[in-house]
Amino acid sequence: MEDTINNLTTLFEEAKQNVEFEFVQILINYKSIGAKELSSNLHEWFDAIEFYKRLYYQFTEKEKTRIGTLLYSTFFENSDFYNILGSLCKVKLGYKGSTYLFWKTKKYERLLGIGEKQDFLLELLDDAGKPNIISFYQDNHLKQIRNTFFHSAYSLGDGEYILHDSESIVINGVGQSYFSVSEFLYPKIENVIIFFDAFKRLYLDSFASYQADKEVDALFPNPCKAIILGSKDGLKGFKIKNSVQFYGEWHDSGIWFDEKFGMWAGHNIRFDFANIETIEIRESLTRYENKEDINRSDREFENLVDKILERKNADEIYRATHLLVKFGDIRLKKMVAETNGFKQRNFPKIILPFYRQAVEVGSKIMDMTEVKKNIETLENFMNPQ
Repeated sequence: MEDTINNLTTLFEEAKQNVEFEFVQILINYKSIGAKELSSNLHEWFDAIEFYKRLYYQFTEKEKTRIGTLLYSTFFENSDFYNILGSLCKVKLGYKGSTYLFWKTKKYERLLGIGEKQDFLLELLDDAGKPNIISFYQDNHLKQIRNTFFHSAYSLGDGEYILHDSESIVINGVGQSYFSVSEFLYPKIENVIIFFDAFKRLYLDSFASYQADKEVDALFPNPCKAIILGSKDGLKGFKIKNSVQFYGEWHDSGIWFDEKFGMWAGHNIRFDFANIETIEIRESLTRYENKEDINRSDREFENLVDKILERKNADEIYRATHLLVKFGDIRLKKMVAETNGFKQRNFPKIILPFYRQAVEVGSKIMDMTEVKKNIETLENFMNPQ
């Protein structure tokens, strides 16, 4: 876990060094006016897991397993935790963070699931060069444990956790419907505790580090100077001096903690969510245009394309179509270079979704002759006459 915590520590450091103004906004995690402990689910998550930790180390046998599994499952559920990690990656890469980074699907008809958030996050972690955090998730998070526990679809007995109404867990290459809590589950819970402790410390220490005001460069939304507000209690927000004018008088804008009412509040600012979405989508397009390939998961990219199609913006559709063709071409080249015939036969089912969607969304704005030929070739390869 040492390498994982080093990755996490440097992620905080690199985001702050790259654009401190964006880093501060990640720490504030502002969504709307509200008390510090109530406007984000992060603080209750901190307190709850600390409580579960005390019980986990206090109890033994089945009680220890139940509390440990509760701790384990709760850790992987927190939405602001994913937003903060993902936003740190984006700021490190030169983009803006967001309090709604992993929020809803294309039509905003449902919240993203934990598996979807993790798929989105893993690709960002890969872009940010954090392989050990990726390994932490891959080695320690098993949806079968979380789902069976939260759905009461498990049994405990003789030092084993038994799954019910669940797909099996692959352990040492073998699918199993049970596992040893001492040899398999407890080490994963301990790793989760180590990661949680490090994240909480880094977040709170970063917040507490702002003991005095500090001027930094900012985009809000135009280039300006911002004052990060510090105090003996740590970060209190940020302020842009004389940035808005009302009735001939200049006023400050920003987000800062109102001591009188005990809550975070935006001052003289307006959140244009349509504009925020446009910025996030176009930054994501740029990020994928600059990527050589999708390395970990294409779920984030799929969701990006879905949102673009919903918005019906011609420029965004044009760029998304180019990306669909780009990633299809990359996989086609890999297929051609593959010398193992069995592996080669698996490529068309990976390539065709990119090409088919490119034709579907981009035929009216791009020449798809070559793409259609590639589709026909791949379909014939899959189904030889």
